[in-house]
Amino acid sequence: MTPIPDNVLDVSSVYHSTSVPASESTNCGCVTTRSEPTAVLRDVSARVFGGEVLAILGSKGSGKRALLDVIAGRTAIGETRGRISLNGSLLTEELFRRHGAYVSHRCYLLPSLTVRQNLTYATWLANLDGREARVRQTLADLALSQVANRPVADLTKPEYRRLMLGVQLAKEPLLLLLDEPTWDTDPLNTYLIVSMLWSYATRRGSIVILTMETPRSDVLPFVARVTLLCLGAVVYSGPTRSMLDYFTYVGFPCPELENPLMYYLCLSTVDRRSRDRFLESNQQISVLVDKFKVEGGIFLKEAPASTLGANQMKGNQTPTLSLSPTSIGMSHKSLQNRGIKPGCFSTLLALYLRSLAATFACNKSGLIHFGSRIFLLPFILALLSILYSHSKEQQSTIFLQTTGLIFNVLTLFYFAGIAITSLLFPGFRARYYQEKREGLYGGAMFITSYTLLSLPLSFLSTIMSVGILVPILELDIVSWIKASGVLWASFVATEQITVATLMLVKRPMSASIIVLYFTLIMLTAASGSMRSLRNLPDWLGSVSTAVPVRYASLALNQLALEIDNFKNLNYNDTITCPGIQELCRYKDGNTYLRERFTKEAENISQVLNVELNLLISLAFSVGLVILNSVLYLLPLPASVKTKFRE
Repeated sequence: MTPIPDNVLDVSSVYHSTSVPASESTNCGCVTTRSEPTAVLRDVSARVFGGEVLAILGSKGSGKRALLDVIAGRTAIGETRGRISLNGSLLTEELFRRHGAYVSHRCYLLPSLTVRQNLTYATWLANLDGREARVRQTLADLALSQVANRPVADLTKPEYRRLMLGVQLAKEPLLLLLDEPTWDTDPLNTYLIVSMLWSYATRRGSIVILTMETPRSDVLPFVARVTLLCLGAVVYSGPTRSMLDYFTYVGFPCPELENPLMYYLCLSTVDRRSRDRFLESNQQISVLVDKFKVEGGIFLKEAPASTLGANQMKGNQTPTLSLSPTSIGMSHKSLQNRGIKPGCFSTLLALYLRSLAATFACNKSGLIHFGSRIFLLPFILALLSILYSHSKEQQSTIFLQTTGLIFNVLTLFYFAGIAITSLLFPGFRARYYQEKREGLYGGAMFITSYTLLSLPLSFLSTIMSVGILVPILELDIVSWIKASGVLWASFVATEQITVATLMLVKRPMSASIIVLYFTLIMLTAASGSMRSLRNLPDWLGSVSTAVPVRYASLALNQLALEIDNFKNLNYNDTITCPGIQELCRYKDGNTYLRERFTKEAENISQVLNVELNLLISLAFSVGLVILNSVLYLLPLPASVKTKFRE
């Protein structure tokens, strides 16, 4: 006798509605927008057993993805009613995260990592044992062994889609949900993917549920159960082998040589080519929905074929299934000591090492990451230094040229922070939003791992960049370190501002433009280069004290101008100093600093204090890192979440 499968997913009378904007005209002729509840799922019931593949079929807008989201507990907007249980236990979002997996329609994987690395870090983040064995098995199951060491960026579309499946299959989930896993694949790869999912389900005794919009006939043997949806209602739900008998019974036999899945999918699709066809097809579908509510209960509860055969051997005429539900909150015995169990330290270590591997990978994507982080700033500053390498030490030019150089260097560090973050961070962000929905880690851990990666690399790049300026600004080793600290803090501050902006803005270009405008305003108002801080209005001077640009500019200008070479300079080649008082205004760089960057009543020793300004600049950067960690802990509004759904 074949035993009844241990794993059972029951979807019982599920309703889900969401709010959609609707426009209406008022008496005064104005158009207002209000939200109207719209039913997405209407009394949907389904049952699937371990070792089976359930295909949810329906045209676009039928509610396929909504049903997957409801099962996974991912519905951010709307109201849901009904009961979904796994092995008799109420399937909560937390239970699904532990024992389930969801493969989205689109999935972003870090392009510089290899196939093997993606699978390894997926199991590591889930804190699973036997990672190497899991990875080897997954590579073999999905025919990826030959491309195991190939970077993701070099994979073909079918290989990439199989790797998407592998990232979840390596965790050996009890319940696997897939949103259009065969989308945009050729017939051969469609067959391969469905057959691989069937093999996984039968071998592991797991439950696989997938959505399909255009099912092919060659996948029919692998699909044990079918749920046909139309406009959120069930037209049929039950074993595939019984689908032909049911529709024949209700008066819709499938013609010979037709693909049953596609034929009954078309039968369950509203025809919108004309008004008459729309009304006729809509009425026909309403009849089918009502018929299944009356006649389809026996098909919905029908046991697997193996169980049916065992019961018939015992002489039973009707298949029965004993499923005694457990109390809500209690786990079925098959759920105990299973599933993912992320740990704090292991997850942080895995995130950090994965980021390092993505940055130092020996491929095109890795070189772009490494080159952007390490060599972009030195290259730009090397070009800039050429413009200032032949300046004459005269009062008429040297002070303005030096402050101009400092302003340009500070501006380039800010712009580089925006550009590098907008280029590299969105890839990590996309992976974070997907893995966060899987319950692997939160925002604070993500920001921490990203910052641990970025800080040493940006510091190394800063040291190299300031080293290029040492001969021009004549900095000693101590001044070199201080200038590097100020510019590094400026880079980190802009990086963190860009990261915070990218939390709410999906497009990197839009986010970089927003931060760029904000940075330009800060540089214009608070750097002292575009306009003397002494001549700022009182309100703008007060505002500038809360801007990191002010302190970075003060420290850099003081380091560059307080050198012995700037004492008693001639005005130009013909006028010597001291001479004409109106021209020979500055006996040294310190005099220029006091006139340009301090007010008459201010304490000069506090304003022109390199160490203090350096500490304030670093404090701004640390504060922004902490602020981002807090921001990424806060729940996002539903309207923002939809931007990052994929």
